[in-house]
Amino acid sequence: MCQECELDVDALPALPPVRLPSPAEAQAAAERSAALADLRRYVAELDGTAKPGLTLLPRWAEACGLVRVLKGTHVPVKKNAKLLTRPVELWARAFETLGDAGYGIATEDDEVPFEFGMLFPDFLGGLQMTLYSAGGTPMPLELLYGLADQMPSLVAGLELREDSQWRYALRATLAVLDRLGAIERTEADAVELAKIAELTGRPEPDPTLVSLTPLALWALNRMLRDEGADAPVVGELATAPLETLCAHVADAPPEIAEAEVAAWVAHRSPADAAAEAVDFLREAEGPAQRLFALLTLGAAGDAGVADARTVREEGGIAGAVMAAWLAERSETTAESLTSEELCLSMTDHLAAMDELGVLFDELAALGDPSSIVGVIAAADHPARLRLLDVIAQEHPDRKIAKRARKARFTLRQG
Repeated sequence: MCQECELDVDALPALPPVRLPSPAEAQAAAERSAALADLRRYVAELDGTAKPGLTLLPRWAEACGLVRVLKGTHVPVKKNAKLLTRPVELWARAFETLGDAGYGIATEDDEVPFEFGMLFPDFLGGLQMTLYSAGGTPMPLELLYGLADQMPSLVAGLELREDSQWRYALRATLAVLDRLGAIERTEADAVELAKIAELTGRPEPDPTLVSLTPLALWALNRMLRDEGADAPVVGELATAPLETLCAHVADAPPEIAEAEVAAWVAHRSPADAAAEAVDFLREAEGPAQRLFALLTLGAAGDAGVADARTVREEGGIAGAVMAAWLAERSETTAESLTSEELCLSMTDHLAAMDELGVLFDELAALGDPSSIVGVIAAADHPARLRLLDVIAQEHPDRKIAKRARKARFTLRQG
């Protein structure tokens, strides 16, 4: 995002709530910024001979309002000199104006395509929103390359190499954000690396993970809210309807989602929280929403047990998942669940796991994926064939995949 970019707030997905740094944390982080030191040094060393250049630092200092052009040279802007002694304010200004100054990145490096400079504001905005939408969860660099790979479609006639210039441009952009203190890099562990390899199809993917720093989340949150976007911070959703909370925490890190649910429940009486969770479950549009309703109902304690029994008596998918919930809480015996309830509740749970991208992890945790295929096939659930298709096409165990193909074929023939 940049000051001149227009943001279509109506087109944004529901953004996850973000945790903002305290004033002391923001101050300390801004003071550590190497890019701020660069900008301060550039202004301090002006001697009346520095000509405005096309490279990043002079353009950035000008975009921040620290310098202006006078008789062909850069001179300090006196009214903005106070910014140099206000690190958080200066950091926010630098973050907000990077899109306007970023043309200099292409000027400084021959490996970065010239066209990248013209498209940089949109490129930076897309990168920032991709990282922000992750809610602070680190994103694999390999997946961010997908953003870079889309850029050539905007430029007619650009020839690509295997490691495209646009990927190099992404790395150059990340280097600037790193120097500013807007991102942090970590490395994927073995399990995460295996998942990245599976997602990208690359046997040896880059292990780098990228996330926005708390200071960048704060600055971007402020920019989004100024433009009218629904960009909540942690704790603000406690008064919202449960449907709104569900949409906003869908992509939030687990610890933030749990804290938001706890705050939402605490803002109501246990009875009111349970009643709203039950109503949401009845009206849920899909398995992931029903799973969220169950998690919220559990956070409400014992208040929802009576309502849960009523929903079970109503039958259907909602009744089945509520029956399983009651059994998990020992409010009824597992033996009292009918075979229909068992099949429906298990299939709905697995469909939610599929929506969340962890279906195979959940199948492995259940211990006998082969028998689960039979449970899915026996369930009169709208996601039944989709789940069997996914298992048949993507499960790494050939025997399980074969069984899913056979079950799918039998159901379709029937």
